[in-house]
Amino acid sequence: MKTEHTHDAPRRLRGVEAALHIWARVENGALISEELRALGDRVSAADRTLAASLCYAAARRLSLWQHLRERFMLPKPSKFTRAAQTAVLCGTAGLLELKNFAPAVLISSLIDWTKVRDPRGARVVNAVLRRVLEEGPAELERLQKDPGLGSRCLLCGVPEWIAREWCDSYGEQAAAELVEMNAGAPSLSLRLSPDAPRDLPAQIEQAGCTVSDSPLPEGLRVNGTPLPTALPGYAEGWFAPQSESSITAGNEAADFDGHFLLDMCAGRGVKTGQIAQLRSDIEIEAWDLSQGRTMAGEREMERLRVSSRVHYKSGDALELAPLHVPDAILVDAPCSGSGTWRRHPEGKWRLSSEALDELCALQERLLERACSLVKAGGKVVYSTCSLLACENERVVRAVLGRHPEMREQPAAEADAMTPRACGSAILPADQWTDGFYLAVLHKELN
Repeated sequence: MKTEHTHDAPRRLRGVEAALHIWARVENGALISEELRALGDRVSAADRTLAASLCYAAARRLSLWQHLRERFMLPKPSKFTRAAQTAVLCGTAGLLELKNFAPAVLISSLIDWTKVRDPRGARVVNAVLRRVLEEGPAELERLQKDPGLGSRCLLCGVPEWIAREWCDSYGEQAAAELVEMNAGAPSLSLRLSPDAPRDLPAQIEQAGCTVSDSPLPEGLRVNGTPLPTALPGYAEGWFAPQSESSITAGNEAADFDGHFLLDMCAGRGVKTGQIAQLRSDIEIEAWDLSQGRTMAGEREMERLRVSSRVHYKSGDALELAPLHVPDAILVDAPCSGSGTWRRHPEGKWRLSSEALDELCALQERLLERACSLVKAGGKVVYSTCSLLACENERVVRAVLGRHPEMREQPAAEADAMTPRACGSAILPADQWTDGFYLAVLHKELN
């Protein structure tokens, strides 16, 4: 007997098809990580890994693949359909970066995908990708021999205008090192909860991961980027995915005298939950403009079992009023995310100088509001996951100039950071560390 279905189940996707499905959404503003999660069981574990590898390879060095597409897709890419352009771009990334994928299989998959959308374009994809396979390595070698900043930026996946900002802020040698630091892929860093069992690292290894100790006592390093929700202990709240730089900033924010902390830009609650676990004696009010992030933060507090001491509120941090006068305030400000571009490479290609100016103006207003709200004798921690001076020391210096009652003080871990004109930076020196900025301000007693 046939079984009737009221609706069809979503069609299963193979790896390359899933990657192109995700890439179409990324081009319209989505994040690769969120789109991978949204696929659910439409892909197998192996195909999910392939889709992730191909999408991240394309995004990390997007300007390089665009450069090669311009070189080999003649007369110029804009003469061809969007489908053909996308297939060539992703195929170029896959052929020249993914070492564990047979080139013939990748090209064939991309031809089949294009053929459904543009039969004539499929022949172009075939011809161009075979030329990329033959001549692409020589062009990469030419770029590697070129000492110019433009070639370095192409090879490492950094917008050249950002590299020039780093030259102005850090000097040419340090800027070149920052460009090189962006070339690699990240690995997963975990912050272990105080109640995590001592054998949790062994449990995670038994699940197929390779782990190692972190220099932070509450940290754990995991090689690669496995899905955190699939690891042992996630549902129990035994850990939270959090970069080591972010852990350092959260530790600083938790170190204050008093019992009430305001987290002005709490987002999904990564640092909020960390602070609540570090300080069982305090109450936290967490604000975020997005109701979706507020709801996600509330779920995270429940997962970590600290929800009774964390009160989320959705709204504009420039207008909301706290329940009590804060003893300490964390301003983890919205920023360019330039320190996390290895982890979220889409953002670097979407940032413009105009958008950056708007962010800097917002950051100044948020920090000024924090200075006005914190109690006399209280502490304000300003942090960003950015390595751009205009979002960091220039913001702090401008606010200090208008608030003589505020004084900068050294961060607890300042000796392990790179000093800036105001505050300190954490450089993305390894795959578990993001670029970060931290400044600690103290409000003098009246």
